Amino acid sequence: MLINVALGFDTFVVLRHGVPDPDAAAGGGDPAPCNLGCYFCNDVVAPTDSTRNRTLDQQCTATRPGLSAIASAISVELAVTLLHHPLRALAPADLHKQVGEESEAAGLGLLPHQIRGFLANFSNVRPTPASSTLCPK
Repeated sequence: MLINVALGFDTFVVLRHGVPDPDAAAGGGDPAPCNLGCYFCNDVVAPTDSTRNRTLDQQCTATRPGLSAIASAISVELAVTLLHHPLRALAPADLHKQVGEESEAAGLGLLPHQIRGFLANFSNVRPTPASSTLCPK
């Protein structure tokens, strides 16, 4: 199980990587990859940096004060929800469910693939892109 967090100035992404299914290789051959993408194979829009006209070292290290705390708290909640799911790291993403709808995640709420947060307008989105056929994992 791998969950990564990426920060921009006022945006973040918390993403769980897909993992190979060991049962798919029971008949021999390579394990089939989980259909969830990883950060490296499909993240074409990394968190943005809105600190224009700054030096490169300032752009890479400047974030809004609460961003890392918010993103890290979300990553912990995602990990706990994933660990309570019967399929653990092999759990599929809850694609079209809304908050309050039943989930397979043993009562802890939705289990998304990734959460992208935007502090400028205090919103989050939960995209679920599939793994690339050229995924390096």
